[in-house]
Amino acid sequence: MLPDDCALAMDSGRQVIVDSRGDVTPKTPETGVYESDHRYLSTLEIGVGDADEWTVLGRDSRERGVTTTLASPTVGTGRGDQRPWTLEKRVELTETGVTATARLTNNTADTRETTVAFELTPDFGHVFEIPSFFSPRERQDRPVSVERHPNGCAFVGTLADGTERRVTVSSDSSIETTSTDDSATVSTDVAVAPASTRTVELDIDLPDGARNTPEIDAGIDCPRYGRLIDRAAETLGALMLPCGVPAAGAPRFLAPFGRDSLLVSYQLLPFDSSVAERTLRFLADEQGTETDDATLEAPGRIMHEKRHGDLPAIGESVRTPYYGTIDATPLFAALFADTVAETEDETLFGSVYPHAKSAVEWTLAELDDEGFLFYEPHDHPLGLAHLGWKDSAEALARPDGTPAQGSVALAEVQGYVFRALTRFGPLAERADDSTLAAECEVAAKTLAESFEKRLWLPEEGCYALGIDDRGVIPSVASNQGHAVWGGLGSDDRVARVATRLTDDDVLTSAGLRTFASSHDSFDPLSYHRGSVWPHDTSIAAMGFAERGHHETAEALAVRGLDALADTVRTDFPDRFGFPELMVGFDGDVSAGTVRHPDACIPAAWSAGSVFGFLQSVALNRETADAIAELVR
Repeated sequence: MLPDDCALAMDSGRQVIVDSRGDVTPKTPETGVYESDHRYLSTLEIGVGDADEWTVLGRDSRERGVTTTLASPTVGTGRGDQRPWTLEKRVELTETGVTATARLTNNTADTRETTVAFELTPDFGHVFEIPSFFSPRERQDRPVSVERHPNGCAFVGTLADGTERRVTVSSDSSIETTSTDDSATVSTDVAVAPASTRTVELDIDLPDGARNTPEIDAGIDCPRYGRLIDRAAETLGALMLPCGVPAAGAPRFLAPFGRDSLLVSYQLLPFDSSVAERTLRFLADEQGTETDDATLEAPGRIMHEKRHGDLPAIGESVRTPYYGTIDATPLFAALFADTVAETEDETLFGSVYPHAKSAVEWTLAELDDEGFLFYEPHDHPLGLAHLGWKDSAEALARPDGTPAQGSVALAEVQGYVFRALTRFGPLAERADDSTLAAECEVAAKTLAESFEKRLWLPEEGCYALGIDDRGVIPSVASNQGHAVWGGLGSDDRVARVATRLTDDDVLTSAGLRTFASSHDSFDPLSYHRGSVWPHDTSIAAMGFAERGHHETAEALAVRGLDALADTVRTDFPDRFGFPELMVGFDGDVSAGTVRHPDACIPAAWSAGSVFGFLQSVALNRETADAIAELVR
């Protein structure tokens, strides 16, 4: 979703995207300084003197910032002529905003004088208005003024909802500020001695003030994948939001998503349960309490996505939050039960149990007579047609490409429901909710029987993708691996599913295709109908491990880990790696080394997949230390 020459830094829900020269510039419209779903600066360019034909020497993204190194034009026209200046441009996210730094080195034997200038243009636009990120929207009017101060300036913008935002620019250096009605240039004259460096810094304070977020502490020692594990933990830490949950991904989805944070919590649960605890508390606070057809809020329902900024405030977005997900609610109840079992945290049990109970009650109320949980497409201009994790328009199809129609019951969603009911039931007994516990037991039994009866495909040796208004959707897809993780399927049939999902038309060098290549409508470059999603494969690997199919789990895990390691080593080393999806190719081309054109990079549940894969291969070992022996 970013041009190949862009680089990204992010921290605490803020992100900076720069072009190949280290600048934020309208020439590359995706670049910007972002916070809380608004782009506050559309220009942040660092210049030296009047030279503009600088040569890019290299770039590095680390420690919450991007550093771009450039060399000035030569002083002559011959080969080997001197380049007097070397310039390092660095943009770095801080607790209060961004620091832009120019480090200018004089490569000559004489003292040289020049001017270092920072050009800044405020934007205040919403992230939904960036055409390359989302479907085009009409840009709202947001008046901007510039206030000049002795040591900088401030940009003051009035958002579409009438609220005011302020971006303050300052420097400890002796600077001069010139401005127009909607932009400013901050500059300073410098004299740099021979073989010396002069540094000029500009502090940019963003509207939401100081932020600090927790880190990921997985505590794994694994020689073969040590660098990958460290990068995954760093990436998840960079994606962590001030509310304590990981954002879904960057650059488009730097916001809390219910399903994503719940699955990341599951991936990390044996290694760092604090992510699950924070996720449960955050989603409990956002749990639905009223009925709203526009946002799909309902009492007990868990949110899908929560956005900030002026577009939701003026009704141009329903994501305030939006509850258009069928799976987050049972996943919430299941994660609550599994986290309590993992941590034995009585405080968590006491504070979150009422919310988990409401989630279970919502789920039970939505089940049909056969125990299935269906969803209807959300009939709203800003709603989603599909409410499972495969939510693109062509995601759910029969082998011939006929799309799912009407109400849909997805295989994986039934697995989530089954896991929620069977894991939560004993906790209801413990809380003296014996009637609810009995309802969970009966509903789980009904669902298991219906799943066996309705969704088994004897000719495929696999369960079906789901059910819609036309009946069973007889496609072989990755969804069925999630259903196994949820606990559905008889033992003999799960063994056949393990075999079927490791056939060549489903399993690639990077993991499971989302849709079997043997189906006529397979597309390796689709978003959900043949591509490979690391988190998808990791949940299936965890499921097969829990059901005792360790060879299958390890086959998925090793492929997934190696493919993710490829993205860290080779896929744009000045980025994070961990794309949300990969191409569904196989054979001589590794799916992990070919960038999918529609992938957000990084995605939280792709980085979390590292821990999901390690978890899956450790489930039949006594301790996490045994992982190191397995993959050494």
